Amino acid sequence: MPAEPSQPASALQAEAEVAIPNPAHTIEKVFEHLAGHDLDIRRIADGAAASLLYGTASMHARADGVLMRARAEDEAGLAYIKGMMASHLIEFAEGPRPQIVWTGDGVDATTFPNFREMRVVRIADITPHMRRVTLSGHGLERFATHGLHFKLFVPPAGVSEPEWPVPGKDGLPIWPSDDKRPKIRTYTVRSIDPGAGTFDVDFVMHGDRSVGSRWAMHATPGDIVGVRGPVGRPVPDADWYLLAGDETALPAIARTLESLPAGKAGVALIEVADESETQPIRHDTGIEVRWLFRNGAEPGTTTQLADAVRAVPMPAAGTRIHAMAGVEFDTFKAIRRYWRDELGLDKKDVLATAYWRRGKAEGEPAED
Repeated sequence: MPAEPSQPASALQAEAEVAIPNPAHTIEKVFEHLAGHDLDIRRIADGAAASLLYGTASMHARADGVLMRARAEDEAGLAYIKGMMASHLIEFAEGPRPQIVWTGDGVDATTFPNFREMRVVRIADITPHMRRVTLSGHGLERFATHGLHFKLFVPPAGVSEPEWPVPGKDGLPIWPSDDKRPKIRTYTVRSIDPGAGTFDVDFVMHGDRSVGSRWAMHATPGDIVGVRGPVGRPVPDADWYLLAGDETALPAIARTLESLPAGKAGVALIEVADESETQPIRHDTGIEVRWLFRNGAEPGTTTQLADAVRAVPMPAAGTRIHAMAGVEFDTFKAIRRYWRDELGLDKKDVLATAYWRRGKAEGEPAED
């Protein structure tokens, strides 16, 4: 079997020995799950390893449990990998909840290295149902280079001094009491100015029907939120791009277009409610932007975005492509099935994500 992926000598490392029954079976279940999320999985002599954006994660079967190892380039990456591994071991291990204690780098941290408080400094309505909130904070350079998305921590209404989660010995958050526990949602950094210490976040406004919309509707300058990230993949280099999404993915598509150099080709498909929800996207590429309008249909109830993806002619074989979709769950399944099963695209060239599911809040199960 291949050896565990090597890391530079300077990489940060942590490990945890955890007593669980049936360790080999548990490792198989964990890495089968990770493979479903398009991670690069390698089988090793006593377990399995995964290559992630910021390092590697591995699990090794022992007679009475599992040895987990996390390696990363920096503290933020190490904290992410430790938390990811702990949560998946807890999810798939049989019997009582495993007791996980990490040793090595990062064990003395009292806060998550990629967490910061940020304050609202500006609010502007971009379209009738899109509101831009500008947040101010420190150390934002990583958000310009390491992924488009982040986790937004919204304190409960009326809490003037928010309390935030802190890392436990298992790498997972220890939360404040329920009356002070923040809600967490995933958003996109629409644009960023690291020198000024600010970035913009665009919220789809639909009243009190979601945590993010409710918060953005009532936000005022000076309000405090928590931010953890960045998360997600950086935009890869390709010759031809296919970008597809509804309002929830519009910030990611727009930022991607604005970040690409001249000469890139492809198509961007953006579904919105109607023509009033379009907005200018200034970019230097040759990528064609096509707006799709629901014209009265509820979000997530039509097939027009999936149909539009199928109608786009793919480039000639040998062209380096990047196909991205950020859509409702049912549309995500249709597009992913088309790209993988019908076109046979390589998983490294495809990023299809369910940004939301009709009738469910973020964090609720979204099984097939």
